[in-house]
Amino acid sequence: MTVPTLRLGVNTCFAVKRWPHPEEWAPIVRDVLGLDLVQHSLDLVDLGAGAAARDAQADRLRDACAANGLALDSVFTGLAAYSSSLLLDPEEDARRRASSWWRAVLDFSARAGAPRAGGHLGSLSVADARDPARRAARTATLRDDLAALARHAHTAGLDAILFENMACAREPSTLADAEALLEPAAADRAAIALCLDVGHQCVPGTSGDDRDPYAWLRRLGARAPVVHLQQSDAEGDHHWPFTAARNAEGRIEAGRVLAALDASGARDVALVLEPIFPFEADDDAVLADLTESAAYWRAALGAHAAAPPTTEERW
Repeated sequence: MTVPTLRLGVNTCFAVKRWPHPEEWAPIVRDVLGLDLVQHSLDLVDLGAGAAARDAQADRLRDACAANGLALDSVFTGLAAYSSSLLLDPEEDARRRASSWWRAVLDFSARAGAPRAGGHLGSLSVADARDPARRAARTATLRDDLAALARHAHTAGLDAILFENMACAREPSTLADAEALLEPAAADRAAIALCLDVGHQCVPGTSGDDRDPYAWLRRLGARAPVVHLQQSDAEGDHHWPFTAARNAEGRIEAGRVLAALDASGARDVALVLEPIFPFEADDDAVLADLTESAAYWRAALGAHAAAPPTTEERW
């Protein structure tokens, strides 16, 4: 059994509307959370400000990470992009604009020094989702757009485009959906790889392995270079922190996650904490919950390194 290299980091979504500048959140990641790996949220980037301003933001991000000893694992869409239909919009012009937006994301990520970028690809309308022919057509155009973006990513110097399994049936959300999008890297294109979120297996109408985060990890962990960590139950996409109180309510156990990744054959995985807090939450409480979450996973990784698990029982 392959024991993967596991690195713990955090998505910078916690900093949105609180610590918006990289010079603010980078020392928090290093000194408060004790982490050295980040996935940067595009909610902290103004991609519409023009090429010069976009490049300046990328340079600022790269420099802040370097100054604080942080590795930039990836750049990722946030809540703002998730409000858009993007590459699955029913209108061709809107999909074309989404492709252009994604190219700007890839260029920004490469300039900032990230090896990969990704996130929310798009969302079907109800009308498209309920019509088999229209759904098939949108799926086909999504694959074509992703192939073009993978070529652009390669040209920009990126290793992979990441897509995330989502918690909505009108978005890529099942094991079959994910497997249909995955593509290895080739001479002229970056890989299309999975960012596996362990809290998104709550899609209405699904059952069996599609609702089991550990089944996802065992089956696709080797093709998911990034795993999003959130505490959740089977009822909703909560993005809770890993505090003692939330761990008592949720079904995500660190030891079981790590054992499932062992069983998957994964080789190198970034474990990215992604608790999402209400904007009105107390700022100090946010940091306290993040600190407790990082400590929980750091302890689990330490125990795993000392005695890697050899089996992983089903939930």
